Amino acid sequence: MALKETIAKMAEIDEKKHSDYLDIMLPLLLEFAEEKCNNQFDESNPPSGVKLFLSETIAYKLDGKRKGIKSRSMGSVSYSYDTDLPDKVIKHLKPYKKVRTV
Repeated sequence: MALKETIAKMAEIDEKKHSDYLDIMLPLLLEFAEEKCNNQFDESNPPSGVKLFLSETIAYKLDGKRKGIKSRSMGSVSYSYDTDLPDKVIKHLKPYKKVRTV
């Protein structure tokens, strides 16, 4: 099973409907995970924790209720956006972090 298909099933999203989004986001998120962990992962079959990170991030980003809005006001219209991923999503990368020496 291809990574794209696996992540779509794990995130419980329609792979065909979000195919273009997955094509763009999966390589970017995998690169983010590699930079965060100071580690290289197999692009076609990353470790299970990285797959969990990818699927939960995709599900979080596609959640129609949130859409990254942290707060909203109605009088004079004001929106605040939350662009950071929650800690519960990033925690999946912790076992794969390598120490950097300077």
